Amino acid sequence: MTQPNYTAITFAPVQGFIEKSRKLRDLYGSSFILSYLAEAVCQSARAHFNYDPQGGLDPVVSPALINVIQGTPNQIILQGDYPEKQAKDKFKEAWLQLTQGCLVWLERECQNWIKPRYEQWVKWGIWQRSSNKTLPWQKDWDNWTNHAWEFFHATGEDISHAREQLNEKKRSRAWTGINWIGESSTLSGSDGVAYPGMGLWTGKRDNYAKDINFGQWNETVKQEEIKSFYEFLSHKVSESIIDPQEQLSIPELIKRLVILNRVKIPGIEFPKNFQELNRLNANSEDNHWTGWFQGDGDKAGDYLKNLKSQTDRPEAEILYEFSYQMRKWGEDAFKKSIPEDLGRIVYAGGDDFLGVFYRSGESILTPGDCLDWFYKFKPNIWIQHQQKISVSVGFVWTAPNVPQRDVLQHCQEAERAAKNKGRDRLALRILFNGGNYLEWVCPWHLLEPILKGYSDRDKKQNWGHFYEDVATLESRHAFADNNIDIAKALLGIYFPSQQHILEEEYRWNGETTGILGEEKDYLDGEKINKALNNWVINLAKVGFHLCRN
Repeated sequence: MTQPNYTAITFAPVQGFIEKSRKLRDLYGSSFILSYLAEAVCQSARAHFNYDPQGGLDPVVSPALINVIQGTPNQIILQGDYPEKQAKDKFKEAWLQLTQGCLVWLERECQNWIKPRYEQWVKWGIWQRSSNKTLPWQKDWDNWTNHAWEFFHATGEDISHAREQLNEKKRSRAWTGINWIGESSTLSGSDGVAYPGMGLWTGKRDNYAKDINFGQWNETVKQEEIKSFYEFLSHKVSESIIDPQEQLSIPELIKRLVILNRVKIPGIEFPKNFQELNRLNANSEDNHWTGWFQGDGDKAGDYLKNLKSQTDRPEAEILYEFSYQMRKWGEDAFKKSIPEDLGRIVYAGGDDFLGVFYRSGESILTPGDCLDWFYKFKPNIWIQHQQKISVSVGFVWTAPNVPQRDVLQHCQEAERAAKNKGRDRLALRILFNGGNYLEWVCPWHLLEPILKGYSDRDKKQNWGHFYEDVATLESRHAFADNNIDIAKALLGIYFPSQQHILEEEYRWNGETTGILGEEKDYLDGEKINKALNNWVINLAKVGFHLCRN
């Protein structure tokens, strides 16, 4: 049997952990926690292989070491056989430190609220006094500590084989979920509300001895206690971190305390910029539109395979260099590309990233603010990592008060639309309240020439004229026969310098992607015309909302 030369590690649920984030601060907390857990495994692997930073090869092939925790990808490739038990134990230890650190802080800081209630619960007979005065919610914290994550580990003779084995492990999961009884969090709607009395008896009195004094304990009193606890906690940490009307689950509380920078873990320094979120109001709560974007490098796996076939360099060396360049790009170039008064990057895990545009205070974010950044993204920002891969991004211009979990879902869908329609492009999606949306997908090299090249009959930027013409023609079924003459004529009127693109640039020329993407999209002439008509129609609808003055 061939000795395994590489180890692949990941954990789950990553996407679900991020999506259960209704507010920007939850999203930041989720991102950092995921990175912190991945980095804990990386650090333990380096210790296991006796890595010396002053010399020798780093056993962590990916993610490459850049001395920054935030943005650490959750798939880890190690050179060498790192025992599964050791890796898993370190992962569990890191999560234990985080959960218990939060629990200790809460019970210490909320002692004035907890102590009189604890005595009352014991007096009423709904909680039994213990020598260490364990609170009713201890069992629930233990459940989250022990069952929040599923850990995957695999080995292989090379990196590709290790990854394949890891994917096989992920397909046959054996995860112990947590079944909650009682009230659900106001954020997730599924996990239980965390408060010190979580787990107290709420059943029938007949199940207990008749001489027990129940006082006034019932479901109504329980709800009053929960409300009282969150009012106390909100006052303790400020409303900018926990609103007194919120009722959070245990993992949601952990995310907030990470943002608060109150959890102390040896060797871990939580980012100071998280503290700035304390003064930021949740953007969509101010009745302002916000912009969200999610992106990913295109065919990075194929790119690395090509590099491997073109050189005698070891695969691990190629992957490490790619990971290092992408992580350095994320930390040094990408995060600094958005001014603090325009928004910020939530995470940049190599070629995978998520960001948000917003304005704080009295300033109002406009779609033009976001588009101006995207015009520069591919030619000026993305290129700085010097890796020859393109990038697909989904951008969602979001109406006020749309739940953040819905926004994140639309970000994923918009990114997939950019991928599915040829890659190397931006999908612009406008998300309205209620879930309706409009979408237009455009290659990067055409984005600015099209949106800035608009000129209506009065030589002005009045997208309403274009929008009205398209709406009228649609209502008369002018595009129904899949003839593109009308679409060409519209481009000639409103985009005189871009009229040719329906004839020339919809094809992929081997270097630059076209409107319709790759060569496989050009097999059916009628299908091509229909797609080009839809592209012009969607341009009118999306442009009207994003580009009008």
